Amino acid sequence: MLKKSINERFSFTFVGRESAEKIVICVVNGSILVREREFIFSIHDIDSVKNYCISTLMLGTCGDFDYEVWDLSDDVCYLEDYSVINLRELLISIDELNFTLACRAVQLLEWKKSHIFCGACGNATEIQGPEHSLSCIRCSKPYYPRISPCVIVVVTKGEYCLLARQLNWADGLFSAVAGFIEAGESAEDALHREVFEEVGILIKKPQYIGSQSWPFPSQLMLGFMAEAASEHINVDGVEISEARWWHCDKMPPSVPPPAVLSGLLIEKFLISAKGLENQNKW
Repeated sequence: MLKKSINERFSFTFVGRESAEKIVICVVNGSILVREREFIFSIHDIDSVKNYCISTLMLGTCGDFDYEVWDLSDDVCYLEDYSVINLRELLISIDELNFTLACRAVQLLEWKKSHIFCGACGNATEIQGPEHSLSCIRCSKPYYPRISPCVIVVVTKGEYCLLARQLNWADGLFSAVAGFIEAGESAEDALHREVFEEVGILIKKPQYIGSQSWPFPSQLMLGFMAEAASEHINVDGVEISEARWWHCDKMPPSVPPPAVLSGLLIEKFLISAKGLENQNKW
């Protein structure tokens, strides 16, 4: 995996230099190609993969490297030592930095593949200039990668937090409440609406914690903590199948890892609640 310090982040430009070392992430139908648990390849190390490449897309230049994503045909899976892994599986086995890179690769490739034709006149599009922009060859309408903003929140009540689950999740898995920001809403507006719609709880004092790219399919998650202003849970039965107040000493059998924003919010609650619990013991 790519090694960077904990405080470093990818800062891409679109310069592109023929002399730069080229790094490649390979995607097969939205999943990531791996070899011996690695998915970040030097272009010199994957000669056997080149014949399966359908198209390429420049991700950008960062430091001494040019990054590309390759769209590969399914037949690459027959190569010895290679396999594919979906992003959700990859998420639990790599750090945030590498997951960010994988997200960028999958999202930008999906954007390019889903905008082959212009939505206004139906003609083909092509990459325009050095940035991530597609343009219609006839009417010149531009198409940029679209990000859908979402909010995610852990609602707290002293030493308790509210976590919920969807029906199609793995048994025992609970997480924070989340939802898309609708047109005309602020992030805070969406928080109040989503929590009340999904679990019937009123909230107060929302506090922004941080954000994370979430490629399912192309979202930007805005993470919050908030205090409960009511207590009775009433799940919507559509998006949420179950929700409960969980004490910091008796959490669900399974929660997301801290590598994802929901897990980070839960971890933040636990640290705060444990401190509050210890204070109450004196």
